[in-house]
Amino acid sequence: MQAQTQMAKGELLYEIQGKSVSWTVKEITPHGVKMQTSDQGQSTGKIKIGEITTVDIFMKPDGTQEWESKAVQRTPEGDMIAVSGRGTGRMAETAGAWQGELFFMTQSPKLAWLNNAKGWV
Repeated sequence: MQAQTQMAKGELLYEIQGKSVSWTVKEITPHGVKMQTSDQGQSTGKIKIGEITTVDIFMKPDGTQEWESKAVQRTPEGDMIAVSGRGTGRMAETAGAWQGELFFMTQSPKLAWLNNAKGWV
């Protein structure tokens, strides 16, 4: 039986608490720096997951950024969710702000509603 869960636009799906495991500087050019980070985290919210994520970041000289992410998430029950996303950001002195869209894919009948959901960062 397939779950028929729906979400309202703007409803919190989950919040990830995690940490960066590694950083790699991929390329330095006059147009900016290409970097990659690997993160691990756990979520709270509508769904509970553990996650590993790779984020490719292009940091421009003006302080703006473009990012693209790929993640594998698992629920405590073992359901897998693949997540991809992209967006923009800006770093301040000690923190940054990122925004963008996330797209979900899962074979889990219980989480099939995610296949039609769009997440906002």
